[in-house]
Amino acid sequence: MRRLDPPRTSAREAFRMCTSEKISLSMKTLLESYELRVEIAAGDYEQACRTATVHHLNPGAFAPLSAQKDHKKALIAMYKQRMRPDHPGRPVYEETLNRAIKCPSCGVGAVRQVDHHMPKSLFPYLAVVPSNLLPICSDCNFAKNDNAPTCYEEQTLHPYFDSIDDDRWLRARLITRSADGRAYRAKPLDTPADWEIEFYVDPPSAWSAQLAMRVQHHFDTFGLSRLYEDQAADDLPGIELSIEEAFQAGGAQDVRVHLEGQARSRARHYKNSWMLALYEALADDQWFCSGGFRQVVAG
Repeated sequence: MRRLDPPRTSAREAFRMCTSEKISLSMKTLLESYELRVEIAAGDYEQACRTATVHHLNPGAFAPLSAQKDHKKALIAMYKQRMRPDHPGRPVYEETLNRAIKCPSCGVGAVRQVDHHMPKSLFPYLAVVPSNLLPICSDCNFAKNDNAPTCYEEQTLHPYFDSIDDDRWLRARLITRSADGRAYRAKPLDTPADWEIEFYVDPPSAWSAQLAMRVQHHFDTFGLSRLYEDQAADDLPGIELSIEEAFQAGGAQDVRVHLEGQARSRARHYKNSWMLALYEALADDQWFCSGGFRQVVAG
């Protein structure tokens, strides 16, 4: 998860932009009757995000009474209609969409959509609250369901409020397998029947068990292990020549030094880059550095 600065637009500003023009008087009157409740809800939500307690939020406090179904639909429609192109709330949507190039949920996909951290179907008061709107890639938006978390560990990480990337928590390992499928540590000159690169959450000892489980939940929800494996498979053929040159120059030791240099370069920008985890794992594998890289690159 990649940290982003919180939005500059407040909940009140966004709400008033959405009701400022191109709206019937009756609808404007209805929506304006909810302005204060939306502003209070936004404050409660943001405080819950800061303390990682959104699982304690009661959806009933973030929606009109159940009998007022039309009111709920109108609040949700503020996002669906009032933020469309050429409508007054569009700048709020565009600000969210342009907050990042890469999806903060996975760090890989290009931002293409806007997602509600807490689903608007359950929390309609938050439908146009900027701090509840997140830039996201299409795959992550599809992977994330519309259910609200029921416990601390089920909270996906929030790029505006959660900061975990001062710590190193993403690792990878190269797994080699024998003909019977058994995982083993291949030695130089071995020819394993198969291999795979596995990415996993390795929480620092200073983290609580709950935080570790929460990061694991985020990792699993967005399918980051498989995503990073696919990225690694695409990346490795591109570095084959440089690894081969290092091997010809100084054998396994030079390959290890080369990969460690690649890892350090990635660490300068982002401590939990999948590339940093990949190159560290490969540098630590004796079989890979001693020529096994040829089998890996060949697929």
